[in-house]
Amino acid sequence: MDARPAELTHIGPYRVVRQLGEGGMGVVYLATAPDGRPVAVKTLRPWLVGGTDGRRRFEREVATLVRVRGDRVAEVLDADVSAEPPYIVTRFVDGVPLSAWVAEHGPLAAADLRILARGLLEALTSVHAAGVVHRDIKPGNVMLAAGGPVLIDFGIAHATDDTRLTATGLISGTPGYFAPETVLGRDPTPATDVHAWAATLTYAAAGRAPYGGGPDLAVVDRIRRGEHDLSGVEPWLATVLDAALHPDPARRPGVPALVHALGSAEPPTVAVPPPALDDTAVIAPVPAPPPLPVTPAPPPYVPPTQVQPPPLPVHDRRQQRPQQPPPKPSPLAVPPPRPGGESLAPGSWRSRLAIGLGGLLLVFLIAAAPWAGGAAALLILLTGRIVWRIQRRLFERREVRGAQRNDSVVAALAAPWDVVAAAVPCLAQLLVAALGALLVGGLLDLMDVGGTRTPSIAAAVVATWLVWRGPGTVRSRHGIRAILAPLDRSRDLAWVVLGALFLLACGAVLIFDSFGGGWWPGDLSLNDLNRWTD
Repeated sequence: MDARPAELTHIGPYRVVRQLGEGGMGVVYLATAPDGRPVAVKTLRPWLVGGTDGRRRFEREVATLVRVRGDRVAEVLDADVSAEPPYIVTRFVDGVPLSAWVAEHGPLAAADLRILARGLLEALTSVHAAGVVHRDIKPGNVMLAAGGPVLIDFGIAHATDDTRLTATGLISGTPGYFAPETVLGRDPTPATDVHAWAATLTYAAAGRAPYGGGPDLAVVDRIRRGEHDLSGVEPWLATVLDAALHPDPARRPGVPALVHALGSAEPPTVAVPPPALDDTAVIAPVPAPPPLPVTPAPPPYVPPTQVQPPPLPVHDRRQQRPQQPPPKPSPLAVPPPRPGGESLAPGSWRSRLAIGLGGLLLVFLIAAAPWAGGAAALLILLTGRIVWRIQRRLFERREVRGAQRNDSVVAALAAPWDVVAAAVPCLAQLLVAALGALLVGGLLDLMDVGGTRTPSIAAAVVATWLVWRGPGTVRSRHGIRAILAPLDRSRDLAWVVLGALFLLACGAVLIFDSFGGGWWPGDLSLNDLNRWTD
């Protein structure tokens, strides 16, 4: 496929808005369906779906995935196995990944942990009812949205009786959230998802994976041995997770048993079921022993002549009380801030506002000082096109070799050539914008339309529009949007950038209002020079 992420405008009938993410299996885009609703479109790598056998396997997988339905899963809405490349369309979830939220705010509170645990169990119920094993449940695939969590990315899920992905030598999943049977090369089962559910809950409760960090081989060895660490997890949840992380899949509780344990009013004590029991075994809470009778101690003897000290003043007692820590923000009660995710309409207004303020600044800069405005327009076109070239190179490299640690180094080494290669088309685009502005400004000046500044403003508006929407500017436009994308993920950075652009735009308006401007660079009479020098 020749089209790159920055050039894509449509994937099938879906209009591409932006790239959401990229993984080993493919690239995910935020797109708009023909009926106007937002969707997530995932294209698969050419090396993964190659040849007739691969596409047939993909058809079988999609036929199974479309059966998965539920409020806690991102359902598969459409797919096309004959497209180049093949793609899957799922419901778009406007939330923040669990991994990003925990990295920003720390572990979840107890109330949110219960909502997360029950919501993911509801998702697993929907997945397993369709005969599907997700196989890649991890914090990055759990979206925290208003109203509850949603399990996303069924790109590597497959029917329970289909083992061709593993047979080809591809182990699907993420180190740290593997199940022991996956490490040993066994077929995945619903118990595999139960293990990943418990590992994900451990991350949400403690801020780390249950098998620690370090090299992948060391993590995999701990998984194989069943050496999970639940320190820092509250006892009511630790007992449930300990049973769900059992290295023997036959001894892990099933989803119904986990739902029963989490629904108990008291902190449950999980009894590990024997191997002969099925996955519907109930995790019965063990009642607490009755409290022992306590004989009250006799009051201390006080001599008649001893004087009791006066009680402490009220204000001293209040000062001795420890301050309560502020409550943690809840990612499930209200739409959360976006430390690392993407959004369609509600969250991307910051980058669009930045583009609008930048366009307003460029309009008055061109109107007041055409040469300076032209230089600024060339810089915008050049920067956007260079960023687009870097993105295209990284995409091509990752299509062939996958993501590598030295990708950024390779991109930096080719940056000087990107400047040279982008200069010629950017100069041509700037020339088109200048010719269009000169034509409009000259006609209005000859026709004496409006005031003396009307030709300058009209010409600057036309020039700015051609810089952003003129022929050949799509690559620069995609590059500028990629540069401004962090504004949608960081509120503090957005306010700093938007405030600076607003002040610059106000300054350009004041300068134009005070000194005016002539569109013709050489249109400067002696009277104007005398007026300015006086």
